[in-house]
Amino acid sequence: MTTPSADRFKQSVVITLAKRAANRCSNPDCGTTTSGPSDDRSGSVNVGEAAHIYGAHPGSARYDPVMASADRSAITNAIWLCGNCHKLIDDDPNRYPAGLLFEWNREHEQMISSEVGKAGASARRRYEQRHLEEFGKLSYLAERLITEKDKYWEYKLTGEVLRFEMTPILRRWAALQRGLYIKKNQAVSAEEFSAWMQNVLAEWGQIIHAFNELTNIDFVRSWGEPGVAGNDMDIVETCRLYIEMCQSALEWEEKIRFTKVDSRLDPVRALFAGVAGYLIDQAAKVPAYIASVFNDTPTPGKKYMLEMVLTLPDGWAEAVEAAFEQAAAELARDAS
Repeated sequence: MTTPSADRFKQSVVITLAKRAANRCSNPDCGTTTSGPSDDRSGSVNVGEAAHIYGAHPGSARYDPVMASADRSAITNAIWLCGNCHKLIDDDPNRYPAGLLFEWNREHEQMISSEVGKAGASARRRYEQRHLEEFGKLSYLAERLITEKDKYWEYKLTGEVLRFEMTPILRRWAALQRGLYIKKNQAVSAEEFSAWMQNVLAEWGQIIHAFNELTNIDFVRSWGEPGVAGNDMDIVETCRLYIEMCQSALEWEEKIRFTKVDSRLDPVRALFAGVAGYLIDQAAKVPAYIASVFNDTPTPGKKYMLEMVLTLPDGWAEAVEAAFEQAAAELARDAS
């Protein structure tokens, strides 16, 4: 299968990757030199290749369907290997998972750094390891972004942490939509329904407030002022608060779907179903959008904006009110 052009490594990425690896295979069991002289005194040969850690297209080794194309083609998803080792890892992805390849790449680059006269390489390695331990579990891509801090790292880190940690919630939301799991139903009587409805609306308001604060204030603060480096701990913490709110939205959605009410009031309850799920779908756009902008070179002076709808759908309140009035009329008629 041909790799889509958007997922291929640019030539500049290939050149930089080869230099960072000192033109040696990053497989610790290989380490062969990947370039040298050819028979032509004015030429050279190269047997090294920029290999994808997470596959570049569906069906390829270690392909991750939730990754953005920009992430697949970034140097953070690349490892320099000889042709033989490239084929080896792609022919047996279970034996050579993505995590192992990230470790190969990290250890190889650290070894090369120590060989080219960086006296502080060993101390830096210890510092980076200690620093990463402060974050708890992160994806390998996020760890590389934290330790390397290349251009636009603050935004790339935000996108990667959100992508990685939002994945279980998106899978759970998809399973809920398909009816693949159930929870114990909460029974709400007709007399309790009005108070129940006010409670879920109040919770929804709190969720929306938190999303707005995190999106418009906390992320911007963690990225730092223009020209000033952001704070990696603040970025990861803000991302995790954002993920926590996505989890809260999912739990709110579950509460709506697994609440049993009087059949005459069920049309009102049904209008609440899907509201939080829609917000989760909107939140899921953020990591892909960040990756699409900052894994390439943003146009100087151009403004980038992702519009997120974090409110109830148009006409929703009116529909709920009408359904509630109809249910109340039916309850009053049946009681008389």
